[in-house]
Amino acid sequence: MAGGETIGADEPGLAPDEFIAAIWQARRDYVKAGRIKQPHPWRIAVGTGKAPRAGVVEYIKNRYYFLVNINRKDAQIIANCPFPEARRMLLRKYIDEEGQDVVGGGLGAHYEMWLKVAEALGVSRATMNGFADVLPVYRFTVDAVFDFAKNRSWIEGVAATYATEGGMWKRYTPKAEHGRDDFLGEGEALKRYYGVPETALQFYHVHSDANDEHGDINEQILKQFCTTREFQRKALEAARFRWDNQETRHDIAYRYFAENS
Repeated sequence: MAGGETIGADEPGLAPDEFIAAIWQARRDYVKAGRIKQPHPWRIAVGTGKAPRAGVVEYIKNRYYFLVNINRKDAQIIANCPFPEARRMLLRKYIDEEGQDVVGGGLGAHYEMWLKVAEALGVSRATMNGFADVLPVYRFTVDAVFDFAKNRSWIEGVAATYATEGGMWKRYTPKAEHGRDDFLGEGEALKRYYGVPETALQFYHVHSDANDEHGDINEQILKQFCTTREFQRKALEAARFRWDNQETRHDIAYRYFAENS
């Protein structure tokens, strides 16, 4: 699947399970090459309580920009998708994120849950929704995710999403390659080290469970619809784009909110 070779548009690709394995092997290769730091120093800094509180507050503001825009990205993928079956599958993920309450469920939007974290750290809803404190470089990385989904094929959008969906990578990566784990997850760290009460951590409980289901949805779509060599080549490139993008956002958080705070 080298980028420079000529591939027929309908030439069959890898079998579905082999293709999924190829995606996660590509990620393992990224880690071995140092393009993904596993775990990232920002996660370690927060998970050990060593990130300064002021830095964590700024991170909360910046990540909110990502969370409120990710649904715009997902909606764009749905709009680009010509297959009703796939759109309906993607819509389940979209509704989860935008809020099950829109279809009579009990849970609201995930980004609304994030505002509870911000409030617990002393940041008002008005400040969060004003986005004045979002770093331009962070804003650029988030906007790039939306632009990618808008301007590329729907299957590339699905592949990019799948590549960073929750802890899906752990399912396909040997535990010996997971890296150090002597630090708390972000939600627990916010509670222990930064004084965020359990009542404000709904986002972490809901989002972690949803990510697993969303990863399964995207994987099913890729197995069913991403079956030619050309589609699979583009999907792998989309995954690499998203890994680079996510790593950049983590690097920004560490540089601006841990090292320089």
